Amino acid sequence: MIELIPGGMLHSRILIVHEDEEQLNFLRQYIAMQDYETEIVKTGEEVIGAMDQFHPDLIVMNLFLPGLSGIEVLREIREREDLEQIPVIIMSSDDSDEARIVCLSSGANDYITSPLSLPDLSIKIQNSLEMLGYRRQILNLNAKLAKEKSILLRYFSPDLVEKILNEEIRPELGGQTLNGTVMFFDIRGSTPLAERIGPKLYASFISDLFARLFDIIFSHQGSVNELLGDGILASFGCPVEIEEHRLFATKAALDIRNFFKEFNQSQKPDYLPDDIRFGVGIASGKIFAGNIGSAIRLKYAVMGDPVNTAARIQELARDLNTDILVDENTAKGCNGSVHPQVVGSYQLRGKVERVNVYKV
Repeated sequence: MIELIPGGMLHSRILIVHEDEEQLNFLRQYIAMQDYETEIVKTGEEVIGAMDQFHPDLIVMNLFLPGLSGIEVLREIREREDLEQIPVIIMSSDDSDEARIVCLSSGANDYITSPLSLPDLSIKIQNSLEMLGYRRQILNLNAKLAKEKSILLRYFSPDLVEKILNEEIRPELGGQTLNGTVMFFDIRGSTPLAERIGPKLYASFISDLFARLFDIIFSHQGSVNELLGDGILASFGCPVEIEEHRLFATKAALDIRNFFKEFNQSQKPDYLPDDIRFGVGIASGKIFAGNIGSAIRLKYAVMGDPVNTAARIQELARDLNTDILVDENTAKGCNGSVHPQVVGSYQLRGKVERVNVYKV
């Protein structure tokens, strides 16, 4: 839970606006005694220029000014985006409800009648500056939240990001074990391609390509867990468990296939000499999903047998010169929407038992 801390009370800048020089100097002396930095002007026409130079945190302004009135100045302040948050306290000899309502509806934060009660003025100044401090904290928190959200959106789908920001998914060390699906994606022939077009152009190509692949993964409720040079490790069904994670991962792989088909036919840049080929391995099962590392440095990761199996199946897809292979557990979860076909039973590197592999 975020706690807002009162701030901006002492050493704040206050602009005082009054046509009477004696009253103006009295107010300046009184307000300055409370450790506020002050500036004074006599007319409404001077206010905006003084604000641009002095950058006040608060304006204490008389309603009746020669030339431009206090109401007109107030409306001009509220029309400027860079000044609209600055609180304004209006002083006036008119104690009618009508005058008070007009001022407050025009953007004043408070209203005080003369003869002035100095204790009341002090309280209104303090309250207005506290509210300004709260507003500034909220703006800073919103900016920080927007920045954190933009970072999270690079790796997680928008609905998952909302859960993280709403603290439905805890950011502490640790995680949970759940049923999920892991996808390993790899671009074939990346090393000779990088050598041929150069590292800078290759990096630009990969960045643009991955941005589109991320959209495909996110559209199927997947998360991007790792970027592996020219490869991607993605997961489905974690950190938020979803029933059809196997089907979603498989459909994401099929959409990736469709994307590359269209890309190679009509979107391939002139600097690419050949069609882009890829390989995908998918495996499902029990996965640990959560934060690993230490209190100093946390990293969100997925771990477990499906991670290793998906990596080995992706390598097998390369050896078999095909693009998408899945394990038996994934194939069983396609629910008739996709129809995987048995390729065979293979002894994958690092696995004790043979793994039944399917193509889609």
